[in-house]
This record gives sequence, structure tokens and C-alpha cells, in this order.
Amino acid sequence: MSRDTYLVPAAIIVAGLLLSLAIYSVRTGTVPLATPGDPSHMRPVSPEDHIVGNPKASIVIVEYSDIDCTFCKDFQGTMTQLMADYAATGKVAWVYRHFPVVDLHPYAAEHAEAAECLASLGGEPLFFRFIDLLQQAAPAGTQFMPSNYPDIVGGLGISLDAFNECMESNRFLERVANDYDNALDSGASGTPFIVILAGDAPPVPVSGALPYDSMKQVIEELLRTTP
Repeated sequence: MSRDTYLVPAAIIVAGLLLSLAIYSVRTGTVPLATPGDPSHMRPVSPEDHIVGNPKASIVIVEYSDIDCTFCKDFQGTMTQLMADYAATGKVAWVYRHFPVVDLHPYAAEHAEAAECLASLGGEPLFFRFIDLLQQAAPAGTQFMPSNYPDIVGGLGISLDAFNECMESNRFLERVANDYDNALDSGASGTPFIVILAGDAPPVPVSGALPYDSMKQVIEELLRTTP
């Protein structure tokens, strides 16, 4: 049996599993289903991405997220826990991209730019640390106010002047906009929007914050079926 022949049934199994989990979430009022789209339009993962884990992992979870979104905050915790479980194996990686829904969360795009600025000024770990701190300071349905950035930036050891200069320059405005547009092109209809890549199988899109146990079930199935 060829490798391609082996991968197609595995992709169907995993897609069915993801769909059933998403439908269950919709019926319980927690997660919107992904609308029809074309996940093949998703920009390929590159060294320019924010990645936790091995960039060449056989399973890559690409997340398009809104920092102020309640479901995204839940999923941030899920992915943090999953990467604590799997990152060291080198088989699973997490890519974070921006999908700020400013109609609902007016400061989300600004938060995305701020995260990019901090990564550029202090290194990649500050990108995820900043998001974690904002979400801890404004949990659940609350939203973080940009006027409180100085409290976070100072605690991260970054010059406030350098941070303000980066924000005022709009240096990362285009990057955030490109992520947003790519999410829509890939079929996003809500946040978080996730695309799961597993080997040579077709990408599987999911819209919504699947809980830890459900995501772990998906990953375990993929690890079992992906060469």
C-alpha cells in the first residue's frame, strides 16, 4: 500500500472526528462551526511565524486568534497545556497568527501589533508572554485597555520609549492585516480559527475553542495515523 493511500483514510477519520467535536460544541452553545472555505489558501508556515515546538513537526496546529476573544483565552490555555505535553517530542507544533475581530473587540488589532513589537524588541518568548499577561489581566469577557500597556511592558524589561516608538510607527500593521486576510481566505468565520496540518494529508479547518480533552484526542489520533 502506498503512503498516499494510507494517508487519505487517516485524513477522513480525523476530519470526521473534528467535525463531530465541533458539532457537539455548537449544540452546547460554545463554539461556532467553520463556514465552507478553502484551507489550501492558508499561507505556508515559515520561519517568520510565531512557533512553539519543532517547525518541522509532523503535526502543526495553526491558530488564527483574537487576543481579547473569550474563546481564544480558553484555547490559549488549552494550547499551552498541549505544548507542555507534546512540544518536547518534536512531533507537534503550534503556530500563532492574528485574527483581530475589531467589531467585537476594538483593541484586538492594537494588541496584536503590541505583541509583534515586543517580540521584535525582546525576542520571540515575549510574544507569547505578552499575550498571556494581557489575558490574565483581562480574563473571560473583559478586554484589556491599551492605556495599561506600560504596566506590562515595564514588567517584561522592555524600554517603554522603544515600545511606544514601535507602536507609533505602525511597523507591524501590515503583518497583522495579512494574517487577518489569510484567515478569511482560508475559511475563518469566528475566533479562534484553527487549521491542522498532518503530514501530507489535506489541511483540516476548525472554527472554535475545542477543549483540552478534545484536542488531545485529535492529536493522539493523528500521531497514530500520521507517518
